[in-house]
Amino acid sequence: MKTVLQRCILAGIVLCIGASSFAFAQKTANFEGVVVFKKKGETHGVVDSVTMRLYIKGDKFMAEDVKDANQPRIIVDSKKKSIFMVTDRSREYMQMPMPPAAPATPAKAPVKMTDKQMIAGHACERWTDKGAELESELWASSDLGKLSLPSGQMGVNLITSNNMATFLKNSGLFPMLFIEKNKAGREMTRLEVVGVERKTLAEQVFEPPQGYNKMAMPTGTLNDGQDNTKKKKK
Repeated sequence: MKTVLQRCILAGIVLCIGASSFAFAQKTANFEGVVVFKKKGETHGVVDSVTMRLYIKGDKFMAEDVKDANQPRIIVDSKKKSIFMVTDRSREYMQMPMPPAAPATPAKAPVKMTDKQMIAGHACERWTDKGAELESELWASSDLGKLSLPSGQMGVNLITSNNMATFLKNSGLFPMLFIEKNKAGREMTRLEVVGVERKTLAEQVFEPPQGYNKMAMPTGTLNDGQDNTKKKKK
């Protein structure tokens, strides 16, 4: 069974998709259109790969698995503070609350390097970020408009470095290639753009289709967005 997208979804919701993660800065043009990413990652010795298509419009995005139509689609709407998991095969969807907002600024600013290269027809510059366990490398372009990406330990996990994702959110850059290596230099994550199309997208792309049944949240998940850990006073 294919589990890349499912694990990303069912683990929870990303820190980067907080209340403001797709509310882009006013000074930078927002990207609207379709982006296709290839992602390959290794977790505990298991290597997974997936090709994802993201439909992006302002503070909303929809993600789908390019090669497997049976995988659920994910819709994120920051204004509605909701995340929808849509299963077309069963004509059902699940609605989940937004997580807490991501950090406003990166804990440590990535270092801009001097080297440049063309990726998918766009001039890119390189940034690096060294963490305690992993070293990240980001190639990004400034000629496509601003694009933040979901990241972190939960959700539609495209960039695993929260620090690098927060940097992207506050920049005017479009990520084209993200590589993450461990201390031994072994590549653990590779996220690469293989297609970009600027186009106007209909609002219906970012809504559960009419006639689909709403499913109840499974027990033990973020069922109401509230903190249930506090004991009630007697």
